[in-house]
Amino acid sequence: MKKIFTILIIATLSAAALSAQDMESATSLYNEGATALNAGDKETALGYFEEALEQAELIGAEAEELAYNCKRNIPTLISAIGKELAAANEIDSAIVVLTRAMEKANEYGQEDIVVEAETLIPQLYMQQGNILLNQKDYTGAMAKYQEVVTFNPNDANGYLRLGQAASRAGNIEAATAALAKASELGQSKAADKELAALYLTVSNNSLKAKDYQGALDNAEKSLSIMANPTAMQIAGTAALALKDYDKAIANFEGFVTASPNARSIDQIRYQLATAYEAKGDKENACINYKAILANPQFAEYAKHKVNVELKCQ
Repeated sequence: MKKIFTILIIATLSAAALSAQDMESATSLYNEGATALNAGDKETALGYFEEALEQAELIGAEAEELAYNCKRNIPTLISAIGKELAAANEIDSAIVVLTRAMEKANEYGQEDIVVEAETLIPQLYMQQGNILLNQKDYTGAMAKYQEVVTFNPNDANGYLRLGQAASRAGNIEAATAALAKASELGQSKAADKELAALYLTVSNNSLKAKDYQGALDNAEKSLSIMANPTAMQIAGTAALALKDYDKAIANFEGFVTASPNARSIDQIRYQLATAYEAKGDKENACINYKAILANPQFAEYAKHKVNVELKCQ
Protein backbone atom coordinates (compact mmCIF):
# COMPACT_ATOMS: atom_id res chain seq x y z
CA MET A 1 0.00 0.00 0.00
CA LYS A 2 2.85 2.35 0.87
CA LYS A 3 4.38 1.58 -2.49
CA ILE A 4 1.18 2.68 -4.26
CA PHE A 5 1.05 5.95 -2.29
CA THR A 6 4.70 6.57 -3.10
CA ILE A 7 4.04 6.09 -6.82
CA LEU A 8 1.05 8.46 -6.66
CA ILE A 9 3.10 11.11 -4.86
CA ILE A 10 5.90 10.79 -7.38
CA ALA A 11 3.41 11.00 -10.27
CA THR A 12 1.76 14.08 -8.73
CA LEU A 13 5.10 15.77 -8.16
CA SER A 14 6.17 14.90 -11.71
CA ALA A 15 2.94 16.32 -13.14
CA ALA A 16 3.36 19.48 -11.07
CA ALA A 17 6.94 19.81 -12.22
CA LEU A 18 5.92 19.27 -15.83
CA SER A 19 3.10 21.84 -15.52
CA ALA A 20 5.51 24.34 -14.01
CA GLN A 21 7.91 23.67 -16.83
CA ASP A 22 5.14 24.18 -19.42
CA MET A 23 4.08 27.40 -17.74
CA GLU A 24 7.64 28.60 -17.73
CA SER A 25 7.94 27.79 -21.45
CA ALA A 26 4.68 29.57 -22.31
CA THR A 27 5.70 32.61 -20.27
CA SER A 28 9.08 32.65 -21.96
CA LEU A 29 7.42 32.60 -25.38
CA TYR A 30 5.17 35.47 -24.35
CA ASN A 31 8.15 37.49 -23.12
CA GLU A 32 10.00 36.83 -26.38
CA GLY A 33 6.95 38.16 -28.20
CA ALA A 34 6.89 41.29 -26.06
CA THR A 35 10.60 41.86 -26.74
CA ALA A 36 10.08 41.49 -30.51
CA LEU A 37 7.12 43.84 -30.37
CA ASN A 38 9.15 46.48 -28.53
CA ALA A 39 11.77 46.14 -31.27
CA GLY A 40 9.09 46.78 -33.90
CA ASP A 41 9.16 43.24 -35.33
CA LYS A 42 5.44 42.54 -35.53
CA GLU A 43 5.66 39.32 -37.55
CA THR A 44 8.04 37.69 -35.06
CA ALA A 45 6.06 38.98 -32.09
CA LEU A 46 2.86 37.54 -33.55
CA GLY A 47 4.48 34.12 -33.98
CA TYR A 48 5.61 34.06 -30.34
CA PHE A 49 2.22 35.16 -29.02
CA GLU A 50 0.44 32.49 -31.07
CA GLU A 51 2.81 29.78 -29.74
CA ALA A 52 2.38 31.06 -26.19
CA LEU A 53 -1.40 30.98 -26.55
CA GLU A 54 -1.32 27.43 -27.87
CA GLN A 55 0.67 26.29 -24.83
CA ALA A 56 -1.42 28.33 -22.39
CA GLU A 57 -4.62 26.70 -23.62
CA LEU A 58 -3.06 23.26 -23.08
CA ILE A 59 -2.01 24.17 -19.54
CA GLY A 60 -5.54 25.29 -18.59
CA ALA A 61 -6.73 27.39 -15.66
CA GLU A 62 -3.25 28.14 -14.38
CA ALA A 63 -2.42 29.98 -17.62
CA GLU A 64 -5.70 31.85 -18.07
CA GLU A 65 -4.16 35.29 -17.57
CA LEU A 66 -1.35 34.51 -20.01
CA ALA A 67 -3.88 33.27 -22.59
CA TYR A 68 -5.94 36.45 -22.11
CA ASN A 69 -2.91 38.66 -22.74
CA CYS A 70 -2.04 36.71 -25.89
CA LYS A 71 -5.58 37.09 -27.16
CA ARG A 72 -5.44 40.83 -26.61
CA ASN A 73 -2.23 41.13 -28.64
CA ILE A 74 -2.86 38.76 -31.54
CA PRO A 75 -5.76 40.52 -33.37
CA THR A 76 -4.14 43.92 -32.81
CA LEU A 77 -0.87 42.73 -34.33
CA ILE A 78 -2.55 41.06 -37.31
CA SER A 79 -4.53 44.27 -37.94
CA ALA A 80 -1.37 46.39 -37.72
CA ILE A 81 0.40 44.12 -40.24
CA GLY A 82 -2.61 44.37 -42.56
CA LYS A 83 -2.60 48.17 -42.38
CA GLU A 84 1.12 48.25 -43.18
CA LEU A 85 0.47 46.11 -46.27
CA ALA A 86 -2.31 48.49 -47.32
CA ALA A 87 -0.02 51.49 -46.88
CA ALA A 88 2.54 49.71 -49.08
CA ASN A 89 -0.19 49.28 -51.72
CA GLU A 90 -0.15 45.49 -51.36
CA ILE A 91 -3.93 45.52 -51.42
CA ASP A 92 -4.71 41.83 -51.99
CA SER A 93 -2.41 40.75 -49.16
CA ALA A 94 -3.76 43.50 -46.92
CA ILE A 95 -7.34 42.32 -47.44
CA VAL A 96 -6.39 38.71 -46.61
CA VAL A 97 -4.58 39.76 -43.43
CA LEU A 98 -7.27 42.20 -42.29
CA THR A 99 -9.92 39.54 -42.84
CA ARG A 100 -7.92 37.25 -40.58
CA ALA A 101 -7.64 40.04 -38.00
CA MET A 102 -11.41 40.46 -38.10
CA GLU A 103 -11.96 36.73 -37.63
CA LYS A 104 -9.57 36.54 -34.66
CA ALA A 105 -11.05 39.68 -33.13
CA ASN A 106 -14.52 38.15 -33.38
CA GLU A 107 -13.22 34.97 -31.77
CA TYR A 108 -11.50 36.83 -28.94
CA GLY A 109 -14.21 39.45 -28.40
CA GLN A 110 -12.35 42.57 -29.59
CA GLU A 111 -15.14 44.58 -31.16
CA ASP A 112 -12.98 47.64 -31.91
CA ILE A 113 -10.71 45.60 -34.19
CA VAL A 114 -13.76 44.11 -35.94
CA VAL A 115 -15.26 47.55 -36.59
CA GLU A 116 -11.94 48.91 -37.86
CA ALA A 117 -11.47 46.00 -40.28
CA GLU A 118 -15.07 46.20 -41.50
CA THR A 119 -14.41 49.86 -42.34
CA LEU A 120 -11.00 49.44 -43.94
CA ILE A 121 -11.58 46.32 -46.07
CA PRO A 122 -14.39 47.88 -48.19
CA GLN A 123 -12.22 50.96 -48.70
CA LEU A 124 -9.48 48.74 -50.11
CA TYR A 125 -11.93 46.97 -52.42
CA MET A 126 -13.18 50.39 -53.55
CA GLN A 127 -9.60 51.46 -54.27
CA GLN A 128 -9.08 48.34 -56.39
CA GLY A 129 -12.37 48.87 -58.18
CA ASN A 130 -11.48 52.46 -59.05
CA ILE A 131 -8.14 51.38 -60.52
CA LEU A 132 -9.79 48.68 -62.64
CA LEU A 133 -12.52 51.09 -63.75
CA ASN A 134 -9.89 53.58 -64.93
CA GLN A 135 -8.14 50.73 -66.76
CA LYS A 136 -11.47 49.90 -68.46
CA ASP A 137 -11.55 46.44 -66.87
CA TYR A 138 -15.24 46.83 -66.17
CA THR A 139 -15.92 43.22 -65.24
CA GLY A 140 -13.03 43.23 -62.78
CA ALA A 141 -14.22 46.55 -61.33
CA MET A 142 -17.73 45.13 -60.89
CA ALA A 143 -16.34 42.26 -58.80
CA LYS A 144 -14.50 44.66 -56.47
CA TYR A 145 -17.47 47.01 -56.09
CA GLN A 146 -19.68 44.01 -55.35
CA GLU A 147 -17.36 43.19 -52.44
CA VAL A 148 -17.82 46.76 -51.18
CA VAL A 149 -21.60 46.52 -51.03
CA THR A 150 -21.45 42.99 -49.65
CA PHE A 151 -19.50 44.36 -46.68
CA ASN A 152 -21.74 47.40 -46.41
CA PRO A 153 -25.20 47.02 -47.98
CA ASN A 154 -25.88 50.71 -47.28
CA ASP A 155 -22.89 52.09 -49.19
CA ALA A 156 -24.53 54.38 -51.74
CA ASN A 157 -21.22 55.23 -53.44
CA GLY A 158 -20.40 51.53 -53.73
CA TYR A 159 -23.67 50.90 -55.55
CA LEU A 160 -23.10 53.94 -57.75
CA ARG A 161 -19.67 52.70 -58.82
CA LEU A 162 -21.04 49.18 -59.30
CA GLY A 163 -23.74 50.62 -61.56
CA GLN A 164 -21.20 52.63 -63.55
CA ALA A 165 -18.95 49.60 -64.07
CA ALA A 166 -21.89 47.36 -65.00
CA SER A 167 -23.18 49.98 -67.44
CA ARG A 168 -19.84 50.17 -69.21
CA ALA A 169 -19.61 46.37 -69.23
CA GLY A 170 -22.96 46.26 -71.01
CA ASN A 171 -24.65 44.45 -68.12
CA ILE A 172 -27.86 46.45 -68.23
CA GLU A 173 -29.75 44.44 -65.63
CA ALA A 174 -26.97 44.70 -63.03
CA ALA A 175 -26.44 48.39 -63.84
CA THR A 176 -30.08 49.38 -63.43
CA ALA A 177 -30.40 47.43 -60.17
CA ALA A 178 -27.25 48.97 -58.68
CA LEU A 179 -28.07 52.52 -59.79
CA ALA A 180 -31.62 52.24 -58.46
CA LYS A 181 -30.17 51.16 -55.10
CA ALA A 182 -27.65 54.03 -55.15
CA SER A 183 -30.48 56.48 -55.79
CA GLU A 184 -32.52 54.97 -52.95
CA LEU A 185 -29.57 55.34 -50.56
CA GLY A 186 -29.01 59.04 -51.29
CA GLN A 187 -26.95 59.23 -54.49
CA SER A 188 -30.00 60.13 -56.55
CA LYS A 189 -28.46 62.97 -58.58
CA ALA A 190 -25.42 61.04 -59.82
CA ALA A 191 -27.27 57.72 -60.08
CA ASP A 192 -30.17 59.20 -62.03
CA LYS A 193 -27.80 60.92 -64.44
CA GLU A 194 -25.96 57.64 -65.02
CA LEU A 195 -29.20 55.70 -65.40
CA ALA A 196 -30.64 58.20 -67.87
CA ALA A 197 -27.45 57.98 -69.93
CA LEU A 198 -27.60 54.19 -69.81
CA TYR A 199 -31.16 54.06 -71.15
CA LEU A 200 -30.17 56.61 -73.80
CA THR A 201 -27.30 54.41 -74.98
CA VAL A 202 -29.56 51.37 -75.13
CA SER A 203 -32.23 53.30 -77.04
CA ASN A 204 -29.68 54.59 -79.56
CA ASN A 205 -28.33 51.09 -80.14
CA SER A 206 -31.88 49.82 -80.60
CA LEU A 207 -32.59 52.56 -83.15
CA LYS A 208 -29.48 51.63 -85.12
CA ALA A 209 -30.66 48.01 -85.10
CA LYS A 210 -34.11 49.19 -86.30
CA ASP A 211 -35.69 47.91 -83.09
CA TYR A 212 -38.03 50.88 -82.98
CA GLN A 213 -40.11 49.72 -80.05
CA GLY A 214 -37.00 49.08 -77.97
CA ALA A 215 -35.63 52.47 -78.99
CA LEU A 216 -38.86 54.20 -78.01
CA ASP A 217 -39.23 52.35 -74.70
CA ASN A 218 -35.69 53.07 -73.54
CA ALA A 219 -35.74 56.68 -74.74
CA GLU A 220 -38.91 57.20 -72.71
CA LYS A 221 -37.24 55.61 -69.66
CA SER A 222 -34.36 58.04 -70.07
CA LEU A 223 -36.74 60.97 -70.39
CA SER A 224 -38.72 59.89 -67.34
CA ILE A 225 -35.55 60.45 -65.32
CA MET A 226 -34.07 63.49 -67.03
CA ALA A 227 -35.04 65.72 -69.98
CA ASN A 228 -32.61 65.32 -72.87
CA PRO A 229 -32.97 66.54 -76.46
CA THR A 230 -31.11 63.52 -77.84
CA ALA A 231 -33.55 61.17 -76.10
CA MET A 232 -36.41 63.24 -77.54
CA GLN A 233 -34.95 62.92 -81.04
CA ILE A 234 -34.58 59.14 -80.70
CA ALA A 235 -38.04 58.75 -79.22
CA GLY A 236 -39.55 60.89 -81.96
CA THR A 237 -37.76 59.01 -84.74
CA ALA A 238 -38.75 55.62 -83.32
CA ALA A 239 -42.35 56.70 -82.77
CA LEU A 240 -42.55 58.03 -86.34
CA ALA A 241 -41.30 54.67 -87.66
CA LEU A 242 -43.95 52.96 -85.54
CA LYS A 243 -46.59 55.39 -86.90
CA ASP A 244 -47.28 56.62 -83.38
CA TYR A 245 -47.63 60.18 -84.61
CA ASP A 246 -48.76 61.71 -81.33
CA LYS A 247 -45.62 60.55 -79.54
CA ALA A 248 -43.48 61.53 -82.51
CA ILE A 249 -44.91 65.06 -82.51
CA ALA A 250 -44.64 65.45 -78.75
CA ASN A 251 -40.97 64.46 -78.75
CA PHE A 252 -39.99 66.46 -81.83
CA GLU A 253 -41.75 69.57 -80.48
CA GLY A 254 -39.90 69.02 -77.20
CA PHE A 255 -36.62 68.91 -79.10
CA VAL A 256 -37.40 72.13 -81.01
CA THR A 257 -38.24 73.92 -77.76
CA ALA A 258 -35.16 72.63 -75.94
CA SER A 259 -32.65 73.04 -78.79
CA PRO A 260 -33.92 75.55 -81.39
CA ASN A 261 -30.40 76.16 -82.71
CA ALA A 262 -29.27 72.54 -82.90
CA ARG A 263 -27.38 71.46 -86.03
CA SER A 264 -30.03 68.80 -86.64
CA ILE A 265 -32.97 71.21 -86.26
CA ASP A 266 -33.93 71.08 -89.96
CA GLN A 267 -33.94 67.27 -89.87
CA ILE A 268 -36.23 67.43 -86.84
CA ARG A 269 -38.48 69.98 -88.60
CA TYR A 270 -38.70 67.67 -91.61
CA GLN A 271 -39.69 64.69 -89.42
CA LEU A 272 -42.12 66.88 -87.50
CA ALA A 273 -43.76 68.05 -90.72
CA THR A 274 -44.05 64.43 -91.83
CA ALA A 275 -45.74 63.43 -88.57
CA TYR A 276 -48.20 66.34 -88.72
CA GLU A 277 -49.01 65.56 -92.33
CA ALA A 278 -49.66 61.90 -91.51
CA LYS A 279 -52.09 63.03 -88.82
CA GLY A 280 -53.87 65.30 -91.27
CA ASP A 281 -52.75 68.49 -89.52
CA LYS A 282 -52.07 70.57 -92.64
CA GLU A 283 -51.46 73.83 -90.77
CA ASN A 284 -48.59 72.55 -88.62
CA ALA A 285 -47.19 70.49 -91.47
CA CYS A 286 -46.97 73.67 -93.54
CA ILE A 287 -45.29 75.59 -90.74
CA ASN A 288 -42.53 73.00 -90.50
CA TYR A 289 -42.07 72.47 -94.25
CA LYS A 290 -41.73 76.24 -94.69
CA ALA A 291 -39.11 76.30 -91.93
CA ILE A 292 -36.76 74.11 -93.99
CA LEU A 293 -37.15 75.75 -97.42
CA ALA A 294 -33.70 77.35 -97.12
CA ASN A 295 -31.93 74.06 -96.45
CA PRO A 296 -30.50 72.60 -99.71
CA GLN A 297 -31.01 69.08 -98.40
CA PHE A 298 -34.77 69.54 -97.98
CA ALA A 299 -35.57 72.58 -100.17
CA GLU A 300 -36.88 70.81 -103.27
CA TYR A 301 -39.04 68.35 -101.36
CA ALA A 302 -40.35 71.00 -98.95
CA LYS A 303 -41.15 73.39 -101.81
CA HIS A 304 -43.16 70.66 -103.54
CA LYS A 305 -45.10 69.99 -100.34
CA VAL A 306 -45.77 73.67 -99.66
CA ASN A 307 -46.75 74.68 -103.20
CA VAL A 308 -48.19 71.54 -104.79
CA GLU A 309 -49.41 68.92 -102.35
CA LEU A 310 -50.48 70.93 -99.32
CA LYS A 311 -50.93 74.30 -101.10
CA CYS A 312 -49.87 76.10 -97.96
CA GLN A 313 -50.96 79.72 -97.55
